[in-house]
Amino acid sequence: MKKLLILGILFLYFSNIVAQEERRIPFSTAISAHIVKYNQKMDAVYRENDMERATFLFDSLVTNHLNGTYMDNFTVNTIKEEPVAFDDYEKPIFLITYAAWCVPGVGEIPALNDLADRFHDQIDFIVLFWDTKENLKSKSNEYSQNIKLVYVDEKTNQDSHIVNKLKHALGFPMMYFMDEERKVLNIQKIETHHSSETISNSYNIHFNSLSKGVSLIIADLDAKGLLADDVEAPEEETTSKSRKDKRDADGRTEEERNIDEEYERYKREKDSLKKRRRRGN
Repeated sequence: MKKLLILGILFLYFSNIVAQEERRIPFSTAISAHIVKYNQKMDAVYRENDMERATFLFDSLVTNHLNGTYMDNFTVNTIKEEPVAFDDYEKPIFLITYAAWCVPGVGEIPALNDLADRFHDQIDFIVLFWDTKENLKSKSNEYSQNIKLVYVDEKTNQDSHIVNKLKHALGFPMMYFMDEERKVLNIQKIETHHSSETISNSYNIHFNSLSKGVSLIIADLDAKGLLADDVEAPEEETTSKSRKDKRDADGRTEEERNIDEEYERYKREKDSLKKRRRRGN
């Protein structure tokens, strides 16, 4: 009788483990189940030019059906043409999907570089280009060395099932935030703004948007007890009222001047590095 009781407990224990594993819904499965109805609704709101409703539909899809799913494993390639399986990344992931022909805001890459330089020990920052190696190489000097640049060429990639879902279902550029087990914490669209924005304003817009994803990942690590004691989530770039009021002859605040100066130093360093690499070749 005691043996039967023990066997019953073991059976229930392992059945529960299996049930928990079965609840790990792949991202590709979830997006496939809901994308058709989502696109139908989006077509209707775009015809009516109801962008507020479009935002609501996107957020609802992500919140109700995609968050909590697990990103499928697929293969990407580095600039050196080394294939890397997505499951090979061991840290939580901040993923941006892009293409070389996309035109980012002037402050987007500097803001991303600053966040990656600060948090790369805790997070794998990955920018995935749906493009060729040649087009990726033309963009590589713009990014920090703490950002992993990879590409997927649909003509040669074997993981078409996940590539189609990531690239074509939600579009790009897009941001995906995942924990260390590839569980999707959230998905967001890249912030956009008018091309006339100043460098400082563009930097602030993108820093505030990108830092929300970093904060989400950091908070998840902290909740699991996996965060180093000296790591803090990024704070939004803000300007106090008194500093807003103090503008120079060009109409810029002190903070805006500092950001512009930092960006100019950043460009000079990148140009200098590019020249040294050319001399080395």
